[in-house]
Amino acid sequence: MFNENDANMLLWNTLKKHIGHNVSVVCYGNEDNPADICLECEDCGEVILDAELYTVVARNDPEWPVR
Repeated sequence: MFNENDANMLLWNTLKKHIGHNVSVVCYGNEDNPADICLECEDCGEVILDAELYTVVARNDPEWPVR
């Protein structure tokens, strides 16, 4: 079993809060050369992921539970 407070669960838990919500990918600035790109929840008004702040990499953990 995995610990929901583990840092490896950050993305999982962040996305889980928005299941069933309307989300959009939004760019700020020029669409051809945006200053920022975000995943935003239209229902909550929350920025879920901000490409200017976060980098997402593939998990390389053989112990990660497969569901």
